[in-house]
Amino acid sequence: MTRSYSRPRVSNDNPYSEAQFKTLKYTPAFPDRFEPLEQTRDFCEVFFAHYNYVHRHSGI
Repeated sequence: MTRSYSRPRVSNDNPYSEAQFKTLKYTPAFPDRFEPLEQTRDFCEVFFAHYNYVHRHSGI
C-alpha cells in the first residue's frame, strides 16, 4: 500500500477515485464486511476486471 497525500476531510481531492469507490460500494454483490485481506483482494480483482472489460459504460 502507498500512503495517500490527500487532505483530511476533503472528499474532492481525487474525484475519479471517489466515484470509483462509490460504484464499488453500491454494487449489489458488495459484502457488508470482508474477513481476511485475501477476500478483499479477490473481490476487487473480479469487480475491476468486470467493470473495465465487460460492463457497458454510459459515458462512452
